[in-house]
Formats: sequence, structure tokens, C-alpha cells
Amino acid sequence: MKITVFGIGYVGLVSGACLAEVGNDILCMDVDSAKISLLEDGGIPIFEPGLKEMVGRNVSAGRLQFTTDVERAVNHGDVQFIAVGTPPDEDGSADLRHVLDVARNIGRLMNSSKIIVNKSTVPVGTAGKIREVISSELMNRGIDFKRSLKKY
Repeated sequence: MKITVFGIGYVGLVSGACLAEVGNDILCMDVDSAKISLLEDGGIPIFEPGLKEMVGRNVSAGRLQFTTDVERAVNHGDVQFIAVGTPPDEDGSADLRHVLDVARNIGRLMNSSKIIVNKSTVPVGTAGKIREVISSELMNRGIDFKRSLKKY
């Protein structure tokens, strides 16, 4: 299965590496080009026991790749994992800006139905917001994927 993972922090990188380990074709996307370069050079930006070896094994096998190219990332995966940070907002609530930015990019660039998986730590109701953002971007493009955007 082709899967895109947005965000390569603890959640995204570990999820991407584990999904590659079981045979999936994974493309991890991050806006931080230094992280991408580090990973492409065989390093990892976080510590998790066994992760460096797992990443290396799956990169060598061609099941795990990295990019800063949003369009490539959206086009790659039939499944799109959102695993970006949700730092506390000024009032202590989760700042959903990065999550909704990813959703906006997915809606702006997708050309086929996608399954969206939210792995970011978010409050109840965020899935509805993600769905609304993607739907709005599709409507702006004159694309009607309404039948494809199901609630689960």
C-alpha cells in the first residue's frame, strides 16, 4: 500500500518506519529540509531504540523515502497520515494550525480519493474540521469528491 506520512517527529517517523517494515511503500514529508537531509544521509532526528536500524533497512529496501515536496507527498499515498505537531495555543488548547495546513494542502492537490488518518494529538471534533477544510479546497477547485468523503 502507498502511504504518505506528514511530519517526521516521534509519531510520524516511527509510524512511517513501522509501516515500511511490514511492506508498505512510505513517503514521509516534512517542511524541515535539515531533517530530510539528515534522514537521507542515514541519520535520524530523534532517538527511539532500534529506529535507526529500521529506517536504514527500509530506505535500503526502497520502502521508505523522504521529501519536502508537498505535491509529491499528496500524489504518493492512497492513505495520508497527518502526524504534525499540535503545540499548546495561548489559551492552553491544541494549536491545530499545522494539522489544518496539511488538510488544506491535501484538498488543494489531491486528484483521487484519499483516506485521511489523523495521528496528531487533537481534541474531539478535529476530524470534522479536517473534512471541512479538504471539502472546501476541493470545492474551490470545482471538484466534487463528496461521495468519497465519508465519515467514519
